[in-house]
Amino acid sequence: MHTSQQPYRDLYGAMMKYEGPADREYDELVRPWLREQEGERTWLAEFGARRGNPIPEASVEDLWRLYAFSRIVDLVLREPQFAEFMDFFPLQRIERDEFHPFFHEIVSVGEEKEYWPGYMLGDLLIIRSGRGIAPRPGIVKEIAEQSTLLWTWRRKHRPVEDMSHGWGSNSQWRTGFRRDYLIDGHVYYNVDARERVTDPGDIELVRHRCYVQSTRDYQQTTPWRSRYDEDL
Repeated sequence: MHTSQQPYRDLYGAMMKYEGPADREYDELVRPWLREQEGERTWLAEFGARRGNPIPEASVEDLWRLYAFSRIVDLVLREPQFAEFMDFFPLQRIERDEFHPFFHEIVSVGEEKEYWPGYMLGDLLIIRSGRGIAPRPGIVKEIAEQSTLLWTWRRKHRPVEDMSHGWGSNSQWRTGFRRDYLIDGHVYYNVDARERVTDPGDIELVRHRCYVQSTRDYQQTTPWRSRYDEDL
């Protein structure tokens, strides 16, 4: 674990050990923690303001720090005060109804609805909004709802995997945050990966972070080192 991750590690540990009433967890643990995080709010604002050509630079330690933040985001996602938590930080809520895999994580297929809001940090995606979508070509309900969601630490309703899974208590925090950007109308997925994918099944996995129609075994592919970009 890097020292910059310590605030998130502290809250993570407290939330994992919490044995009090579920409806008191946010008030007892998260709100007091937020009052001490002005430094993290400032750092996120600075990171979100970075510019590149076109992708901003990020060190390994930056990616670890963003990953630690994202793990807490995944934990707080279960709380009714999720939007309050996210609004503490310099994030922008995603306001887009038309489905697109950059902005939206498919939770269910059948009825249009939002399960939770998504957020950006400048041009950088932090978390997609959880959406119920209407049936449409190219989306198979059972696969889109139940396939393993990658680059994700926790969801209560489906299997997930990120690169921290299977590692020890300290080494699991040496995981880099997946960076996706929307810059000047162009979408960049998993920008820190080495290989630009061209296979349709691999593109599906990188865009959606899960399969939505393919029946492939993702473990037989190399999603972690795959990137893709497209016009929005």
